[in-house]
Amino acid sequence: MLKTYQDRNRSTLTDGITTALSYADEVSVSLGLLEDTGLLSEVLDTISFSLPFAVIAITEQGAVVLGKKTQKAALQDGSYRMLKTGAGMAAGAAAIAAGLGALPAVPIAVGTRLMVDKYRNQALTAYRVKQRTQRLKALVKQRGWDRDEAEEMKN
Repeated sequence: MLKTYQDRNRSTLTDGITTALSYADEVSVSLGLLEDTGLLSEVLDTISFSLPFAVIAITEQGAVVLGKKTQKAALQDGSYRMLKTGAGMAAGAAAIAAGLGALPAVPIAVGTRLMVDKYRNQALTAYRVKQRTQRLKALVKQRGWDRDEAEEMKN
């Protein structure tokens, strides 16, 4: 189980970088490196928006091809990663729309992704603890142990 979580955490760095890169065109315009008009700006805008989602799709399908994941697991993981990325990009876009600019949008977008991850991990941990507590209670009941015997077993 630990290996599964370690593998998922590797994707966090990749997704964070691609989410930050999705604002590359906005940052370059803010810094004056690129004009906000023309074909190049339009192409970069399209590429930078779709880049994180393309990277997620490619990495998840690559895991299936290499036999590291089943198709179902890759679909679930990819969907969740795309949801996090979309939430992050929406938060970054809201920061830009609020007038904060493109530079603050990058840490806001990446931070949003990390907060969604943290919330999910805490929720899953709480769920697992609840499930294990229920299994232990069922075992105690099945064995017919009373409370004192169960306390002795813990010590």
